[in-house]
Amino acid sequence: MKLNHSKAKPIFPLLLYGYSKKDCIKIMEDYGVQVPRMYSLGFHNNNCFKTGCVQGGIGYWQKIRDEYPDKFNAMADMEHKLTEIKEEPVTMLKDQSNEAKKSKNQLLFLKPHPKYPNIKDISMIKGREVKPLFECNGFCGVNDLSERTETEEEINYGQLDMFENE
Repeated sequence: MKLNHSKAKPIFPLLLYGYSKKDCIKIMEDYGVQVPRMYSLGFHNNNCFKTGCVQGGIGYWQKIRDEYPDKFNAMADMEHKLTEIKEEPVTMLKDQSNEAKKSKNQLLFLKPHPKYPNIKDISMIKGREVKPLFECNGFCGVNDLSERTETEEEINYGQLDMFENE
């Protein structure tokens, strides 16, 4: 997040103590808390299931297409609607292949758009296999661009001092 959004000020309290997402889920399971259904279905995260995660990659959206076609089609239709409104392609995904990078045509629709037949859709791309329990903050940058209060700075970053001497 910091690399993509230079003004972002994300905090990672669990990482400060060395916990991965897998560690946290294991702890919850050990206490008898049921893991959210999306994890057991092989998705990276449990957020955004109502609409599908706009930060999900090609493999994620291929899995949504295959297992939840109504959700997939609703988001693909939204891409097309926004494309019509903006009068230029609006997509969530990019083709990361070397060929696409060279041609500078990295846009990638969820499903084919009749007005833009030269832009690929995810059925033409091999996505990475979706593996469960991928690291995700689950908040998609909520308040990351806001200034931190002095108290929040102390709570979230004051713990960093203990790592500086290691």
